[in-house]
Amino acid sequence: MSIRRNATVIGIMFVVFVCLAAVPAQAQRDYEPLFDKFNLQIEGSWVNISSEIRLDSEVLGEGTTVNFENLGLAADKTIPTVAFQWQISKRNRVSARWQNIDRSSMTNVEDEIQWGDEIIPVDATLTLDFDITQIFVDYAYYPWVKERWAAGFGLGFRWMDLSTTLAWEGLNAADDGRSQESASGPLPYLYFEYRRLFSDHWRFLAGLGWLSVKVGDIDGTQWVGHASIEYLVGDRWSFGAGFNLATIDVDWAGIEVDQGNLLNGALNWDIQDVSVFARVRF
Repeated sequence: MSIRRNATVIGIMFVVFVCLAAVPAQAQRDYEPLFDKFNLQIEGSWVNISSEIRLDSEVLGEGTTVNFENLGLAADKTIPTVAFQWQISKRNRVSARWQNIDRSSMTNVEDEIQWGDEIIPVDATLTLDFDITQIFVDYAYYPWVKERWAAGFGLGFRWMDLSTTLAWEGLNAADDGRSQESASGPLPYLYFEYRRLFSDHWRFLAGLGWLSVKVGDIDGTQWVGHASIEYLVGDRWSFGAGFNLATIDVDWAGIEVDQGNLLNGALNWDIQDVSVFARVRF
């Protein structure tokens, strides 16, 4: 079963669990327009990324902490983002958000790099490909629902699927090499959300997630946050802008390399974006 299929299955199971646990939806929608029964959101996101990765070796010991942006990867990129929200009932909501960020670069190595079991020599020409897919799925229960505002809390997870490929050419053919790594897994978080109607047309939403936990091969801390403001147009559309932040600082065992071995490593990422979006409301 592929990594993305695993992510899809986990998401479906999560939604089914919430549906079984939630109170049946009301026939009337007295929570609108504070909530939408269902909405689909298409975003244009300007993403800023800071990524540091270390890949250790059982033979050579702790590896070099590599800042990928210092190796030529663009720190900024424009990407599409897709999201949805489903208000199962007045007090129960499920949402999901998907992004894929792929980058590549070519640069000259100024300092020797120990990358797992490999040594990348000084003055080598390094080609780097780095791909991240992240899916945020969260459930919120709202004990406080008023006419103009609501607040709730819940649980979410961030599914991460990452892959890196490094290929280098040294001054001598014997110094050439290639290394490909991949890792995936869910990172859970506790979630809090607040939303407010400033008027019949303006809606504000803010959310914050955090957890420091060990799950399988992953041990560390993450933060997830977002804030958005949108203008409601009729019963079916809204347009707005938002800010999103996702950080991760973890030790990750079981990173798979192209030789089929599993190595340990550490990852420290900050991914933030400013997005403009159109939302279809059902």
